[in-house]
Amino acid sequence: RLLEEAEEEAAYQENEKVHVVGIADEDDGSGDKAPPFSWRKLWLFTGPGFLMSIAFLDPGNLEGDLQAGAIAGYSLLWLLMWATAMGLLIQLLSARLGVATGRHLAELCRDEYPKWARLLLWVMAELALIGSDIQEVIGSAIAIKILSQGVLPLWSGVL
Repeated sequence: RLLEEAEEEAAYQENEKVHVVGIADEDDGSGDKAPPFSWRKLWLFTGPGFLMSIAFLDPGNLEGDLQAGAIAGYSLLWLLMWATAMGLLIQLLSARLGVATGRHLAELCRDEYPKWARLLLWVMAELALIGSDIQEVIGSAIAIKILSQGVLPLWSGVL
């Protein structure tokens, strides 16, 4: 057991080890405390993954799913299964690529693809973002117009 602990100590630098708050290792008398919370470290740790988790669970997505379900019933359930599986596969492959190379997907695309392909990927990503956000923007504009009893025009809610 001591040999295993010594190998683990040699394999990682002190700043590379994960410290879990509230769970103490065997007390060796060194008095190590968990590092203080930092928003910067949290952002560096979560990064774009946090934004992707929001994209899958936003209110506009939920409302769109409910409306599609009310109209189509169970006939599109197979599509939901495959779309979820493909989204999971793409995220899994991107995560593995990031772990293996130390760079995220956008950096690898920039380095590996020619300029025309990079621009095409960028346009497709922007169109996907616009398509996913437009229902929320329009819905918010309609809600603001209704709540203001028509005092604010529809276009002001978009701003």
